[in-house]
Amino acid sequence: MSSLPSAVSLPRLAHWSNKPTWEKALDLIIGCGWIVYATLYLNNALHGQGWANWGLFLFYTLVAFLFIFRRPARKTAPWWQTLVAFADAIWPVLWLRATNSGWFGGHILQGLAMALMIAATFSLGLSFGIAPADRGLRTQGVYRWIRHPLYAGELLFYVGYCLVHPSWHNVIGGLISFIWVRLRIKWEEAILHGYEAYAQQVPWRLLPFIW
Repeated sequence: MSSLPSAVSLPRLAHWSNKPTWEKALDLIIGCGWIVYATLYLNNALHGQGWANWGLFLFYTLVAFLFIFRRPARKTAPWWQTLVAFADAIWPVLWLRATNSGWFGGHILQGLAMALMIAATFSLGLSFGIAPADRGLRTQGVYRWIRHPLYAGELLFYVGYCLVHPSWHNVIGGLISFIWVRLRIKWEEAILHGYEAYAQQVPWRLLPFIW
């Protein structure tokens, strides 16, 4: 797995000063939005609303940092693909609802999911983004085993959440998110330079030996 110092070391942040002012401002504004997300989960964790909030706090803090200092894109997606990507990113917060009955094993899946999400985000480093874009193909860390580990982690988290908080409302939300993730995978694979060769080396998108 790529470590944080190697992924975001200061020499590699030189590209940030070369970004247009409007792009810096946009990345900073959206990054601050992720900081707000992180703060909300930290508040929940401090008030004893579930240990999963600690993992989500760490994840969104990392997302905020990498989003602000990410590399400029060589190629970007159409605006409507960007809209779908951001809708999928905020969908869990807007849709998921906690219930009082569920299976404890779902917490284990959530923990595994958050570990995978954080590992995948570390592996992406400054190539991190929400919308489909070419910021450089990443093949290190968990990307050596599956091609979309961050999406795999997100979907696994959904499964764990639905097991802990079972309801048709949450299941429907998970199915909608899966459809959006499938679209994002298709768009990202089409836009990334060198992806065909990478796909031959790593054949599995989300589940090893399955798909």
